Amino acid sequence: MTNLQRWLMYLVLFLIPYFALLSASIKTPGLQMLLVPLQVLPYVLVLMFGFYAAGTVLYRTFTFNDCPAAAAELQKEIEEARKDLIAKGFRFRD
Repeated sequence: MTNLQRWLMYLVLFLIPYFALLSASIKTPGLQMLLVPLQVLPYVLVLMFGFYAAGTVLYRTFTFNDCPAAAAELQKEIEEARKDLIAKGFRFRD
């Protein structure tokens, strides 16, 4: 089962009882008290998902690791490529 299938299953397992309660197909005592929070629930879930996504992006941005060894190796490869291109007759503008 892929992640998409798993999350779609979770979504369906949430939406079936949600819409059943919202349309009053399921008779529950105190449905009138529960109806207002049920109507606001999708907005709350979207807001919570937004906070989660923003927090994840910020956390991974602030904990991003630098790799000086890879940067030095890349600079060396760039210089080798420049020398090779100059040897083949390419002229750089800088």
